[in-house]
Amino acid sequence: MDQQSVQVIIETLKEEGVDLAVTLPEEPTFSLTEAMREDPFFQAVTVAGEGNGRAFCAGAALGGRRVVFVTGIAGLLVGTWALSQMGMVYGAPILILASYRGDFGDHSGIPGSQLLMFKQVAEPLLGALRVPYRVVNQKANLKRMIQEGSFACQDYSHPIVLLLSGEVLW
Repeated sequence: MDQQSVQVIIETLKEEGVDLAVTLPEEPTFSLTEAMREDPFFQAVTVAGEGNGRAFCAGAALGGRRVVFVTGIAGLLVGTWALSQMGMVYGAPILILASYRGDFGDHSGIPGSQLLMFKQVAEPLLGALRVPYRVVNQKANLKRMIQEGSFACQDYSHPIVLLLSGEVLW
C-alpha cells in the first residue's frame, strides 16, 4: 500500500473518530498498520489471531469505542465464526479493512489457484453471513467509502467490510 492510500485512510478514520485500531499485520497493509501504530491519535493493538481480534473489537465497540480492524482476506475468512457472531448476535459496529488478495490485478506472486480461491470464496461468504461489504479499488473513492462504511456500521450496529484492492492496495 502506498503512502497516499495510507494517508487518506488515516485522515479519514481520524475525521470519523475511529481511534482504536486492532490489527493482524500482513504484508499488503503493513505500511498502514505501522503508520497507525506510530500515530499518537490511535490506540493500536496487535492481535495474534483473527477471532481474538474480532472479539476484542466487538467488546470495545459494544463499550462505545469507534474501532477499525485491519487484516488480510485470509484473516477475514479464518475469523468468519467471530464475524457472524458480531453481526447476527451482538450487533457490534466495527469497520473492517481487509486487503483483497485474489481480486483482479493482484500481482503479489501468490500462485494463481490460491488467489482465485480468495476471489471465489470471499464475497459469497460475506453475502452468506449477511455482512455488508464494498470493494474499494480506486483512490478517488477511498475517503467516501470509509466515511460511508463508518456511518453504516454505526447506523446498522453491524460490522461493515471494505475490501481494499486495485490502486488502493497495489
